[in-house]
Amino acid sequence: MTKPPHLLRDWTLVQDVVELAAVVDRASGATTIGIDVEANGLFVYRPRLCTVQLAWEEGERTSIAVIDTLRVDIAALAPLFSATVPIKVLHDLTFDARMLHEHGAPIQNVRDTSVAARLLGLKATGLASVLATELGIVLDKRFQQHDWSRRPLDPAHLDYLANDVAHLLRLDRALMEKIAALDIGAEVEAECAYKLVTALARPRDQRPAYARIKGVQQLDRTGRAVLMHLVAAREDVAERVDVPPFKVIANEVLLELARRRPRSMTDLGRIRGASSGRAGRYVARWIEAIAAGIDAGDVPESDRMLFDPPPFDRQAAMRRREIESKLSAFRRAEAQRRGVDEQVVLPGHCVHELAAILASTSARDSELATRIAAVSGIGAKRAEQYGSALVSLLDTQANAESAFMSDEHDDEPAW
Repeated sequence: MTKPPHLLRDWTLVQDVVELAAVVDRASGATTIGIDVEANGLFVYRPRLCTVQLAWEEGERTSIAVIDTLRVDIAALAPLFSATVPIKVLHDLTFDARMLHEHGAPIQNVRDTSVAARLLGLKATGLASVLATELGIVLDKRFQQHDWSRRPLDPAHLDYLANDVAHLLRLDRALMEKIAALDIGAEVEAECAYKLVTALARPRDQRPAYARIKGVQQLDRTGRAVLMHLVAAREDVAERVDVPPFKVIANEVLLELARRRPRSMTDLGRIRGASSGRAGRYVARWIEAIAAGIDAGDVPESDRMLFDPPPFDRQAAMRRREIESKLSAFRRAEAQRRGVDEQVVLPGHCVHELAAILASTSARDSELATRIAAVSGIGAKRAEQYGSALVSLLDTQANAESAFMSDEHDDEPAW
């Protein structure tokens, strides 16, 4: 492998609206633009967008701009980012798209090199791994956990920022050549569009923060109430001192406090991580939260359904598993036939949504084909190519169930 070329000062630092307007004007003529962003989420309660890096080609040269978003409003990028052309190339766009959207520069018409790598069957799809595999480039990751809100940005930091975006366009071309050879461009496009939509959508998991902590299900009612009050106390502290909640006290420590429920400073001090470091400054808050949770005895009634599973429908669960098994077998066989990765045939999220649809209807449903075509991220090509085959899965399922019922009746005594 070769080390990446040192970029020296082969980038433009953008710190005012005039410089930003010039970059937008130059980049507007490109067919593709590489985009990367940096924030300071490891250091503050509410992350700030600190820099935006752009790369585009001008003739034989790759131009790079590092935009200091703490000094210049990036809303001027909105027309460029929302246009059909140029195509916006990112690697693992979820966080970047969300931050850009929140700061007034939403992106459209994207291509995600992590999606391309995944659909090409690469196992490791992080940027460093894909660059190493596809281009033999080793990224410098010295500043991976740097606080990008710190100023000034020195040349070493700017080189690092430029380097992260400098190779995106070349990587995109290399991956797209392989994608074209396999004729899976439509599937990659559909998956990139799906990823952008989900990045900006309301999170599916709407549970309160305490209910998302691993292990909460193993607590009794009082323990859950204690955990709820502890998490609320942690959020309050984190917001006041402006650090991420995990830097105040760890989830594992909160869970142990909820289990053991110490009532004194001495007892709390016996729990590792509860009275040391930053957490040790707020032991009185933890004791207070524990007492409040014990007094409450349970979480609010509106939250209790989160911990009481709905009645188990064994027949529906069996049907769902059988449908998922058939979908998996279909996906595997079709991938082998086409010589592509299984995710090309049906991404995992499509399998789950299709299973829910197919398990709740029959092949005689006149709207079934329309419902299949409307599955998030399935795309027009898959819907057209596989729609009939997916409907036929229900026919075979119905025949199997009919045969099973007949066998059951055959075994009954003829009175």
